Amino acid sequence: MRVTDNMIHMGMKDNIQKAMQRMNKNYNRLTTGKMINRPSDDPVGLILGMRLKKGINENEQYKENANAALALLNGSDYALDEMTKTLHRLSDLAVQGANGPLDQISLDAIADEVEELRNHLYQIANTKQENTYIFGGDRTNTPPYLLDPLATPDITWQGSSTPLKAEVGTGIVMDVTVTGDRVFGDIFDKLADFINNLRSGDQKAISQSDLANIHGHLDQVLQIRSEIGAKVNRLEKNVERMELMDLNFRELLSKIEDTDYAEVTMNLMMQESVYQAALATGARIMRVSLVDYI
Repeated sequence: MRVTDNMIHMGMKDNIQKAMQRMNKNYNRLTTGKMINRPSDDPVGLILGMRLKKGINENEQYKENANAALALLNGSDYALDEMTKTLHRLSDLAVQGANGPLDQISLDAIADEVEELRNHLYQIANTKQENTYIFGGDRTNTPPYLLDPLATPDITWQGSSTPLKAEVGTGIVMDVTVTGDRVFGDIFDKLADFINNLRSGDQKAISQSDLANIHGHLDQVLQIRSEIGAKVNRLEKNVERMELMDLNFRELLSKIEDTDYAEVTMNLMMQESVYQAALATGARIMRVSLVDYI
């Protein structure tokens, strides 16, 4: 095959152009801090990077959901801790009202305190965390319990029996609230009976019925708090796992996308040397004339 001057010149220009492209790619990597600035830079790396970014975004959403769920569960447990203390005090009052010789004035004084504690439980039942009534189920914008002093019963349930749910992982959906009807049940009606028994001096009913009702509600609350504690532990471990996953995803993404400045700088220096050599060679070739062939 005969090599002509034109072929030499075209090859020289092509080599110089390629050297410039390689230098430009390294310049871009240094200035942007990214190894992939266009799909052609690394098609496989681009796809892997997109998958990792998708995983990071999903992980962030799951962590956000889990932290919101933890806030609701911890808020519920705090409210139930208050309820537990209140039930313990009601139990003490029931024991006082059921035992020993008490005159009606003393029983009425106990009844007054029970009324105050009943009102306190009503406030706990309508606990609101930010914009959410935590015991209202999926009806988060309205108080789960309504007080109407003129009605019988005066405190009524108007919440939802469906708890709030949250997706805290791929395919992992869990209840993150406890509904008021399960927590409080008929406690307001039972405490109204307790108050009536105190005011009527029926110590037998207090001993046989009211005390047992209070203990039954206390056991129920302790059981629910145990369930909440187990969910909190599970979510905290899940958040720790997701934080570790997030760290691993970001490290992998950095290895794919981020510029290794030392390596790229060295490559750039090599490409600049190649480019300068190509220019020097090209300049000598361009000076060749017909005299050089005589």
